[in-house]
Amino acid sequence: MKKRLLIGVIMTECHADFQDEIMRGIISQAFKADCDIAVLAPLNNFFSQISHKQTEKNIFELIKSERFDGFLYDRQVFYSDDVKNHLAELLVQSGRPVMLLDSEDHRLFEATAIDDCSAFEEITDHLIDVHNCRKIFCLTGPKKTFVAEERLKGFRNSMKKHGLSCERSDCIYGDFWKNAAQQLASEILSGSMGMPDAVVCGNDHSAMALAEALIRGGIRVPEDIRITGYDDTVEGRQFSPAITTYRRPNFQLGAEAFRRLYRIITGRICVRVHNETGCFQPRYSCGCSKSPRPDRTALRRDKINSGYKSDIMYRDMLLDISNTSSPDEFSDRLDNYTYYIYKMRNMYICLTRKYIESPEKTLSERLTFSIMDEMKVILEKSAVKRSYDEKEYFIASDILPVFGQERPYPVAYYISPLVFNENFFGYSAVSFGKIPMSFSEIYTYWIKYVNTALEQVRIRSMLSHTISTAGRAMIHDETTGLPNRSGVKKAFAEKFGRFCQGSSSASFIRIQLSGLNEQQYQDDDEKCCMITAAFADILRRLVKEDEILGLWSIYSFAVITVLPDRGRELFERLSDEAGKSQFFENPCNINFTIGVHSQPLYPEPSIGTALHKAAVNRLYSYTVSHNTADPRYEKLCRLRSRIMKNPEFSWNISEIARELYLSKSYLQKIYKTYFGRSIIEEMIQFRIEKAKELLASTDMTVTEISHECGYSSYNYFVRQFKNSEGISPSEFRNFSDSTSV
Repeated sequence: MKKRLLIGVIMTECHADFQDEIMRGIISQAFKADCDIAVLAPLNNFFSQISHKQTEKNIFELIKSERFDGFLYDRQVFYSDDVKNHLAELLVQSGRPVMLLDSEDHRLFEATAIDDCSAFEEITDHLIDVHNCRKIFCLTGPKKTFVAEERLKGFRNSMKKHGLSCERSDCIYGDFWKNAAQQLASEILSGSMGMPDAVVCGNDHSAMALAEALIRGGIRVPEDIRITGYDDTVEGRQFSPAITTYRRPNFQLGAEAFRRLYRIITGRICVRVHNETGCFQPRYSCGCSKSPRPDRTALRRDKINSGYKSDIMYRDMLLDISNTSSPDEFSDRLDNYTYYIYKMRNMYICLTRKYIESPEKTLSERLTFSIMDEMKVILEKSAVKRSYDEKEYFIASDILPVFGQERPYPVAYYISPLVFNENFFGYSAVSFGKIPMSFSEIYTYWIKYVNTALEQVRIRSMLSHTISTAGRAMIHDETTGLPNRSGVKKAFAEKFGRFCQGSSSASFIRIQLSGLNEQQYQDDDEKCCMITAAFADILRRLVKEDEILGLWSIYSFAVITVLPDRGRELFERLSDEAGKSQFFENPCNINFTIGVHSQPLYPEPSIGTALHKAAVNRLYSYTVSHNTADPRYEKLCRLRSRIMKNPEFSWNISEIARELYLSKSYLQKIYKTYFGRSIIEEMIQFRIEKAKELLASTDMTVTEISHECGYSSYNYFVRQFKNSEGISPSEFRNFSDSTSV
């Protein structure tokens, strides 16, 4: 298979609307030409000199990689001249063709630009011809930046064309943000500048900030002053009054820049993707009454992201991933939070060898980054499925292992630095598969939490290593007296030879006290410790001499054994112990789950990976019952809990009956007596409830949801859903979207 071209894109703040449009154009055109894309995507524009942000620029060391065949560079989004000069130097050193975006002619690189001048002239024409404005101000962007000067030029052309005066004071250079707009509003309100008929702003954010400040000061928009923006952002459409603007053809800019670079590299012309042209969008902020049409796809995306933002801001992700002491444990925890990345299809977390070996060094030693550094993938995930293959170190100049693999299709990855203060840890890489899109704002929060957690893991690892090297390592848990994570690993290493003599495989069992995560226990550490210690005492009695038992993490026990069917046996014994009395008499009467993973002993397994797989593969679940008079009720409650948690499984009545030592007919009779519905009716209802949740909170297709809920036939799923809810799954999703807007 021939080598596929890899094009680097240098851009920041990729979550912004206009950047997303540019990236859609670049990726769409790249996929059309069968080329790979690697976006070097720091999360800030380097406007401030904070050390944490300045360290992010080390990601640009990847420009030196020989894998790249050319670069697209959005120079305008970087505010620091030092960073621009640094990038120019690296790009020249690379010797690869470079195409600038939104830039004037450059002495070193080619450039592609959009005609902002004509668009701004059209906006100003509208204010003059339709609304009879005569005194108009123009608030553009920073002085001597190409896009700001082009927009100002269009404004002046329109004023001159209509024979209207355009004083120097009417043309105001700003910052494409809120500060300059608020300053202009202050000067208008104070009377230091005369009251204009209208203000043409360089973008929607400036227009919104100006309108908000004027309205707060008692000036009506648009009755007293008409205001227009530029770029057609979601925020501008949702603002009150809705901002009159211009939908800039950013998609076309990205696609055309790629096509020109491709021709420079190959000498060939690639087939053009379908273009999205720009257009004027009159709305209420200039006095037009036209309202923007809602974009249902965007509304659904925003609804999902809004829920994710609330979760990531107010739940325990940061606390959870920080409370780890090694990269492996960190990746296990982080794996639970990748669903916050909207539409994610592939994800890598790559750390430098310097970071992984940092516990052996001092905290004051700075972690730097170079193109020849060794990197290791500690988390590789495809959609909802994680890869557990053991990863070798690779050289940073390879960027990602995926770029060196043979594939029948092109890929696009956003590569963002993982840093904390002056220390560079590695980088994350996220792909959205075949969808040409950028990451959302949520991803920036997600990365910041990852950075903070990695620093905490590094500090904790250093402390642990220091204690270990001094011969004072604690390998037992203080509450339970059982071996902790380190103790379990040590015990496994000591017993590994004995295990191999007795069997070719081992079972890794994870027992999670899930009930301790409930609200009633969160504020009572003493009670949680008492329950954990009581469980530890029971497990000591149940575990055999050659088995390994330890406290793997908070409220989670590990058992490693070569004996067969131990997971089921431990569940039955623990369930009996837990159900002997009510909670106030027996601390062990609390919800718990047991997961099991079995694998060969050769090659020697990774304990962390094996126990993580066990945690995912939950086979047994015990739920506290408040009716202990009938032991059958306990068993049926546990069965119902298993069905509720995994309704997509193929539940076989005959197998369940054999498991409970009941006849098939008697099982169905007493189940319906206790719960009012048969097992099959319960399973269908639980499947429908899971489908409703996925329809309302995800962007999965109805076909994907039907498979996720255990249906092999799409039509059968739709029929059952309609019988239960009275409407089809698609109608339910549309109804959910409309009621939430």
